[in-house]
Amino acid sequence: MTDVFSKRKRSKIMSRIRSSGTKPEVAFRKLVRELSGRRLRLNVPSLPGSPDVVVYSLRLALFIDGCFWHCCPLHGSKPKSNVAFWKDKLRKNVLRDRRTRRELRCLGWTVWVLWEHDLRPRAVVRTRRNLRKRFARLVARL
Repeated sequence: MTDVFSKRKRSKIMSRIRSSGTKPEVAFRKLVRELSGRRLRLNVPSLPGSPDVVVYSLRLALFIDGCFWHCCPLHGSKPKSNVAFWKDKLRKNVLRDRRTRRELRCLGWTVWVLWEHDLRPRAVVRTRRNLRKRFARLVARL
């Protein structure tokens, strides 16, 4: 299937897609700040995978994974066009995620991953409850 936009228009559309500062990420940062009561760092490039949120005092790296880009088992969709390209691209994303998280754990970091759907309005109450419990356990270990 051919694109309905010109190359110039498609380029403009794609350039406006953000990789950080997205609505789910901002909502998540507020939630983590509220529940942890600690200072956060965002998108730390010195750590493997540049985690979305880092709590240095807890040695905690947090990632927000988009359902499409990271192949969510519940909501990950399969593209219907250019299938070979997307299948390879998404597989590489998942492999890179595993490698990054393993590297962080080897460096002594705790790694938490939340899915984009965990921050949707209907799920945020459950997510808040789960994160509160996880933070309590993590702080108790210190």
